[in-house]
Amino acid sequence: MAPSIPNDIYQYSLRSAYNSGLKDGGPPVAFLTNHGTHGFGVFEAEEDDDGNEQPPKDMIQVDSVAYSFDKDGSAEKADKQDQMPFTMVTVFQPAQRVKPPTGTTHKRVLELFAGRAKNTPLSFRITGAFKYINTQQATYWDVKGTIFGFCVPVWQKEVSGEGLQSCYLSDDKKRGGRVLDFEMGDGAVLDYGKCGRFHLGFPQGDEYEQLRL
Repeated sequence: MAPSIPNDIYQYSLRSAYNSGLKDGGPPVAFLTNHGTHGFGVFEAEEDDDGNEQPPKDMIQVDSVAYSFDKDGSAEKADKQDQMPFTMVTVFQPAQRVKPPTGTTHKRVLELFAGRAKNTPLSFRITGAFKYINTQQATYWDVKGTIFGFCVPVWQKEVSGEGLQSCYLSDDKKRGGRVLDFEMGDGAVLDYGKCGRFHLGFPQGDEYEQLRL
């Protein structure tokens, strides 16, 4: 992928492969800046001191900096060598900006995108105030920050997931997580851009080839 082409999406691996158990390896964080400024993904699972596997950490990349979230939503800058068995990144240069009314929800944003890019993936960013954000890690009330992610069309479900695939990072860069639902507050801004080209990197190895996808 040529990093100078705005809003192209580079993705590593398939969502169906990740869901089927291919959750090791993948490109390191340092690789992201070669392919985009913004993105999201999932890190390899880690083990605790007793050898028990912990839930994998989610990743958000904002302005070329990647952050990871632990199980309670605490955020920290990701190590450049941390690997991601699934990730999507883009050089984010939004072509459209709207200021949705206060109270706009996850569902309403998805409906908006379906009316403008039903069959084309797009990247989006929401900045400002939120009445609440429900993530896999925690629920946040009356917060400010950034949601970044991708809207994936139905046909692309097995490749990239479906619907809004995104993470939240608080303004102070200390909290966040994988977004499940949200309601926008007063003055929040939605930026987005349609993808012109989609680039897919495949895992190289026997484990991938043995999957039933």
